[in-house]
Amino acid sequence: MIITKISAKNYRSLEDINIEFNPYYNALSGKNNSGKSNLIKAILSFLTYNYRIFGHYQSGPIDHNSDYPSWKKNEKKKEPIVIEITLELDKDNDAGLYKFIRELIFKEDETVDVEKELLLIKATNSPDKKSTEIEIYFGKHKIEDEYKRDELLNRIRGSESVLFHNSTENEPFFLSQKRRDSISSYLTSEDQEKITKKKETLERAVKSSLKKHQTEFSSLLGRLTEKYDVSLGIPSLNIDRESIEISLKERGIEVSLEDWGSGTKNRTLILLNLMNAKRIQESANLNKRLTPIIIIEEPESFLHPSAQAEFGRILQDIATELKIQIIVATHSPYLLSHKVPKANLLLERDLGSKFKGSKLIDTDGEKWYEPFALSLGISGDDFGPLKSTIFSGKDDIILVEGTSDKDYFELLKKDYHGENKLNFNGEIFPYGGAGNIKNNILLRFIKERFKRFIVTVDLDKYNDTKNTFKSLGLTENKEFIIIGKNETGKKCIEGLVPSELLSKVYGENVDLVQQSMENSPDGKDARSKIKTKVLDAFKEEEKNKTVSIFKEFYPLVKIINRVFK
Repeated sequence: MIITKISAKNYRSLEDINIEFNPYYNALSGKNNSGKSNLIKAILSFLTYNYRIFGHYQSGPIDHNSDYPSWKKNEKKKEPIVIEITLELDKDNDAGLYKFIRELIFKEDETVDVEKELLLIKATNSPDKKSTEIEIYFGKHKIEDEYKRDELLNRIRGSESVLFHNSTENEPFFLSQKRRDSISSYLTSEDQEKITKKKETLERAVKSSLKKHQTEFSSLLGRLTEKYDVSLGIPSLNIDRESIEISLKERGIEVSLEDWGSGTKNRTLILLNLMNAKRIQESANLNKRLTPIIIIEEPESFLHPSAQAEFGRILQDIATELKIQIIVATHSPYLLSHKVPKANLLLERDLGSKFKGSKLIDTDGEKWYEPFALSLGISGDDFGPLKSTIFSGKDDIILVEGTSDKDYFELLKKDYHGENKLNFNGEIFPYGGAGNIKNNILLRFIKERFKRFIVTVDLDKYNDTKNTFKSLGLTENKEFIIIGKNETGKKCIEGLVPSELLSKVYGENVDLVQQSMENSPDGKDARSKIKTKVLDAFKEEEKNKTVSIFKEFYPLVKIINRVFK
């Protein structure tokens, strides 16, 4: 089951909003009081029993007195609160709910048997009515009967349709009638039958062992005026009451999860929710099979940025692999989607304007960077050309100064270099000049975003970036590499090109060389043209697989291969 769309009018800060969700991973972001919690409340009020009091509001999932926008409460004519949530049901992965609707709510011949079908739930609460009016559509078919509507909602709310984890509480939140982490939740019916038999055997053995103490205790009780018969035993072992005990082992030492730090504990409990979702999704009992939606508030809590980055990658990969919808509410740039820009749902509010409600920023277009800029606290202009880097599907990255640098590195990946070949399958990204990596906040984000990271810098630009590298604790020849020779005109990657090739290019372009010495836009353009001509001449020689022209590049390759081995 996945949420495809939510529309809301006059519900708390959601005055008039339409939100389309990504099928799997979604990152909900925005400043405090932007409406993130209200969106989650809307989802939970539909798909679970009321999460605040573990019961029903008599008025239904919406209460006009408490849920109407506060800035509109003084209006003479109040509008209704309307919420629509559209779910997509999968015939196999949501078999329990799908069969319930087709076979019990409708007759099978009234609906079409398709692989996926939409279930639309609409709630309307008018100021002059005490109860919430519910409309439900399965595909194009409306459920007219009120009893059937209520039964369907009870079925959805009573099942584990949503697994909700609030990291600030750091405990699993139980939205169904029994604990999700009870031992019985992880046992098949056959396993439970075997355990029941062994449980009875254990109870008999304990009772037998206690007989001696029973006799002694009876003797003591016999001294009393009132006479009692006594027996000693143990309470019946109730598997449903017992929880899974989680321990983590590190370096051979096993420690209970309760004794680990908050970050490790929080991350482990979130992964437990994912395991629960997979278990429910793969249930052998078709009536119980459902793919839950997982909602996580602030999964980054208590985690170092590098751990946040790793956890963000894991959650996004798991969502896609297991085909489970995960919605995270986050303030961390590392938990934002780095796969699909539009999966970053950014909410914002302008309390100084007439329209004070939450609005959704379009992150699928030119403003893709806004969720990242907000989380990092920097200007969107600082992102420059980094979109393809952030949304790269690779785990490793080499940041290089320009496009010509990238071309040289790509040539080094060819097999004919033998042991001097650049062994790298990650992203080689031209950052477009030292100015784009001087922002230490942004560079730290890029560094943590990838599992392994190297940034190269031309020798003549190193002084411009040295303080940034130092503030991030980057180590030379491990996380950053200085390229070029300490000779005039060779303090860049072209300085590694054989001198005879450079002399040839410079001799054929004397006017361009002279122009490149100017400190002007024309001079900058001339330097760019010379770099292109040097690269073209280098590629012409490379066509003959002349490895000698790479002699000065190979020490660089050795350093990089050592980092990415």
